[in-house]
Amino acid sequence: MILMTKQPIQAAATNREKGKMADDLTCAVCSEAYAAGNREPVMLPVCGHTFCRLCLFHVEGSSSFNCPTCRAAHAGPSVVRLPTVYALLNLAESYRKSNRSKCSEHGSTLEFWCRECREPLCGHCLLGSHVREGHQVVKAKTFVDEKSKEISTRGAQLEKSIKDKKVTLVNNIKNLITRITICAEESELLNTSVEKAYGILKDNVKASSIESVLVSSSMMDSVVMELHKLSLISSFREENGGRTRCKSRTETEVIQGLDRQESISEVEWQVLPVEETEQTAPPKEQEQEAAAARGISRVASLENSREANLPEEHAPAGQASNRNENPSNSSIGAVGGDQHDTPKRNETPWPLKCCVITSEGRNGRLKWENNSIHMYALAELTDAHLMFHMSLLQSLIPSDKPEVFMDLRVDGRILGRIYIRLQGHLRRAQHFLALCLGTLGPSYRGSKFHGVAKRGAPGETLAGGRYVTPEGTSGKGLMKDLEWGGKCMQEKAVGRVVGASGGKSELDAFFHICTRDHEGNKFACSFGQVVSGMEVVHSAVRQMNCAKSVIIADTGVTIPSLLRQQ
Repeated sequence: MILMTKQPIQAAATNREKGKMADDLTCAVCSEAYAAGNREPVMLPVCGHTFCRLCLFHVEGSSSFNCPTCRAAHAGPSVVRLPTVYALLNLAESYRKSNRSKCSEHGSTLEFWCRECREPLCGHCLLGSHVREGHQVVKAKTFVDEKSKEISTRGAQLEKSIKDKKVTLVNNIKNLITRITICAEESELLNTSVEKAYGILKDNVKASSIESVLVSSSMMDSVVMELHKLSLISSFREENGGRTRCKSRTETEVIQGLDRQESISEVEWQVLPVEETEQTAPPKEQEQEAAAARGISRVASLENSREANLPEEHAPAGQASNRNENPSNSSIGAVGGDQHDTPKRNETPWPLKCCVITSEGRNGRLKWENNSIHMYALAELTDAHLMFHMSLLQSLIPSDKPEVFMDLRVDGRILGRIYIRLQGHLRRAQHFLALCLGTLGPSYRGSKFHGVAKRGAPGETLAGGRYVTPEGTSGKGLMKDLEWGGKCMQEKAVGRVVGASGGKSELDAFFHICTRDHEGNKFACSFGQVVSGMEVVHSAVRQMNCAKSVIIADTGVTIPSLLRQQ
């Protein structure tokens, strides 16, 4: 009997001690336990009584107040300036933690978990009812381990779900930027076609010979072909299939591609109403001009044709277009007009132009070429209508294998474009990418290739890298600790893009493009590979053999499209 009565007596004593401690750790005004924040304990310096800060805020007057317990006057610092009693605060936190692991009825440690009642148990609770009633009880540690493993599994699933949703969101953003860039490209092509058609129809009114009529017909076929391109660009956004790389071509091949013509009979025509415009010509010429305008509306309203084949690629960037001079001040109906006219209120600017912009205000063109977005080196453009921040577009560039492009020019004519895939994990590749984009200031745009190393021999290379600065040219590196030698050494093979600094930081911007294999020999630091346009590189070597200057007319980076991968 003594053993049976001793336990309840001890439990009662423990409960009384716990009750007294709980009273000491609660505010006498609100009876809430002290806690960090508004409920932190503060002491009145005159009487030494402690309350939570929030309750003292409520009793604080304009200058003084009385202690809620002993009514002693307090005229010291304001409540907000009274120091926190951290010893009492820490004790309250420790008490809460210990109380959570003790049985509120028996004061014993909670060592078990009842799966049916879904509550923690001490030994007395276990023997009292749960075992007799056949409940499934496990040790607290078993339950904690099971729950911890479950939480870890669910956390991993949640993390994967969040990552997947993030990838989807980023892809949606990339597709949105792609579609906007394509729309801008379409507006430029449409604007050019309308200007050309206007000029053709205007000349056709005055045509009086077979030769002039045939010339006009041939030029009109060319405009129709350009509108076929517009239709195919539009259909590209809707079709599924794999992304294809269009090979870079020489200037002659590009011209041959642009000269391809389609029969007008293969295209369906749709007549649209033409907006009336003010006429300044004589009556007879007014009728002729109106007929020309109606013809233009028919050209501009061609329905999309998906049966034609898109030429392998657009003319290289920088190549002069065959535009006619801008038309007169007369409007060209609802399709377009003089691109230099000031847009009217609520009128869309035309043609649309996209660019990337940095926090410093520098920007670069965005173009849709070769089935991907091309982001050109930064400059000081001001006429773009749609702008995307550089940080956003940089996040869409593949970090492991970024791809840059360079347009090469000789004596004012474009040789073609080369694409270089970089080894993104190398700092030297990131340095090269920065010089192609101009993100660190200067860029390779406008720089010259300065020589051909080992001309005609194995291991021949085209040498470049003197970027342009306001003070002249420089080959100094813009980043530190660029790789040289070691694991970066690779065999001399055609298309390799390699460092040419000799390990010297003042020449870190120099690079070579290998044009002849040299088996058994290695470059000290290879960081990229030409994936398209090696014929352009070979052409550049031939031009330099003739003592001609080869210039990087433009450069930038590509952002792959996902439109055809979904």
